[in-house]
Amino acid sequence: MRNNDPRSRCMAILPDMFVNGHLLAQGDPWREPLLRAFALLENAGFGMVQLPPDDLSLEPARTSLDFALDQIADYLKHGYRFLLVELGPPPVWRPYLDAEIRRRAVAGIEGFRLQPDEAGLQAFEERLAAIRQAARVAAGG
Repeated sequence: MRNNDPRSRCMAILPDMFVNGHLLAQGDPWREPLLRAFALLENAGFGMVQLPPDDLSLEPARTSLDFALDQIADYLKHGYRFLLVELGPPPVWRPYLDAEIRRRAVAGIEGFRLQPDEAGLQAFEERLAAIRQAARVAAGG
């Protein structure tokens, strides 16, 4: 059966800095690459799940992470594809996120480490296209 849902069925799990790249100071080496990467995501039709700020300690981040994981698990059950985007060093709460993904058996999340240069943006655009194509094939289109 063909799925005529107009949505891409693709989601990105994004660091807070990615979503809020527009708030970075002019001249910050991540500002322009993040603005361009965000536009690539929007143009590819990806939905977004925002992670807590990297500098947040585990206890305050836990509720947000659990909520995000509940959403992600539900979307995965309905055939969505996920890309977890990483930027720099992992946040202090990252081991908790990884452990919860394993514990909850939330499978099917791809990872991508974005580099703030032309090659990194090109690789990101190619990965988005590949995930989008895989989602189309899985949906029967």
